[in-house]
Amino acid sequence: MKKTTIYLMLCSILLVSTPLMAKTSVESKSIERLINTYGVHLNASDSQSILALYGKNPVFMPQHSVAQVGRDAVQRAYEYVFNNIDLNIKFTIYEINVIGITAWARTSSIGKTKILANGKIIDEGNNELFIFKKENGQWKIHRYLFSTTTPMQP
Repeated sequence: MKKTTIYLMLCSILLVSTPLMAKTSVESKSIERLINTYGVHLNASDSQSILALYGKNPVFMPQHSVAQVGRDAVQRAYEYVFNNIDLNIKFTIYEINVIGITAWARTSSIGKTKILANGKIIDEGNNELFIFKKENGQWKIHRYLFSTTTPMQP
């Protein structure tokens, strides 16, 4: 009797949690696509397309800079970046966690950066943290910050 009760409890838990796990998997795949799309637009220096991936009230926290708060500030920050460097990077996603309409992802990126002022190409590498919010049924970047993993090159 005890084994049957435990078995039934485990089956009940599995039946209840399976749709939730499937939904989380679908949400995670959607966020993974969003991060990969962000990488494509970053490599294309496309600030307009990047801004479209951000939500209504974004915050962009680039290394060695104050937080850029709001859509206008975020757009200006990306335009500044793209006027000074050309990126060629690839993201690796280590984890995506979804809770309701909020999610976060831990990533790293590696590649090359071309300094437009002098044409010099340097190694690029960062750790990143993305926070997402679901807005009107779509995942959007809510907060984004990064820090370098590559020592400054002369």
